[in-house]
Amino acid sequence: MPDPPPWDIPPSWTPALDAARAGGTLFLIGGVDSGKSTLAAILANAAIEAGRTTAVVDADTGQSDIGPPTCVGMARVVDPIHSLDTLPADAIDFVGSSSPVRHLLGATASAYAMTAAARETGADTIIVDTTGLISGGVARALKSAKIRLLDPDIVIVLQSESEAEHLLTPYAHRSRPRIVRLRQSRRARSRTRDQRAGRRQAKFREYFADGREAVIEWDQVPMDNTAWTTGEPAPDHVRAFAEERVECEVHYAEARADGLLLIVSGNPSAAGLRSLSPDFGGPARAIEVGVLDRLLVGLLGDRGETLALGIIEAVDFRSRTLTIFTPLTALAAAKSLRLGAVRLTRDCSELGWIDPADLA
Repeated sequence: MPDPPPWDIPPSWTPALDAARAGGTLFLIGGVDSGKSTLAAILANAAIEAGRTTAVVDADTGQSDIGPPTCVGMARVVDPIHSLDTLPADAIDFVGSSSPVRHLLGATASAYAMTAAARETGADTIIVDTTGLISGGVARALKSAKIRLLDPDIVIVLQSESEAEHLLTPYAHRSRPRIVRLRQSRRARSRTRDQRAGRRQAKFREYFADGREAVIEWDQVPMDNTAWTTGEPAPDHVRAFAEERVECEVHYAEARADGLLLIVSGNPSAAGLRSLSPDFGGPARAIEVGVLDRLLVGLLGDRGETLALGIIEAVDFRSRTLTIFTPLTALAAAKSLRLGAVRLTRDCSELGWIDPADLA
């Protein structure tokens, strides 16, 4: 294997390299295009050269190097690497969005799951690369939650000036985690929005290159992040009754302990939804059927681990089946689905994003 490239490694980065060589969990913070992924690769090389068992957790769901976008990926590092995107993923965990905004719980849970998976491999140096979201209250909430759950030994902050300092204030007088501040490399280069979108499409195309159509019964793979499939299918006369009230087509109705769920075409009448509440023990909620078209999903295994991603291409409410395009061949291993927030064509063009609230 060729030697790693001669990176521009400033002498001031020595404390971070020493930390990687010493072992522990290293948590990287830096803005968009600050060079965090390159830093992660440099640190991984330093760790394995020091004889450390090393793993990288890639929690940048928008510009993933390890695994497909919308996922947190984990990979072991056994030989020197040129970049993180040369590493095959040992495990992925589906967040469902290329941005952590409005997905803070999922992004944090996935980062925790993949860090735990890295620890289970026996890695004694774990490098956690994060998103470039560093501004504002959402960034503080996300980074704080991840640091609390992942419990890193060291937080390494890569910045050009002091743009990430507000994230570090809570740790100013604490012995753990230790903070290491680095200046951004002169070689860091920015990507345009179009370039970032094009990179996501290329990564998705690579992932779905061996995809195929599969039909699954949703009773066998219930959803884990939506009200859909959490109740009992309502009979046709209930669906027809609801259709009259909400003044739009109702494809499917499901009765739950806390109300009625409808999957509809069009904009349901808000007054009609409210009028259904007394009859069904709680508020009626509606999912517009269009949000399910080409929706990216995660297929989960027996322990909730992400086995693969898929794209919903058709929903048959009569047979209670989904047609999904996925590279997963062992479909029987899928025990549930996690609905994402990205709508994706088969050629992996992004059609748009949905709000988690759209899934009721």
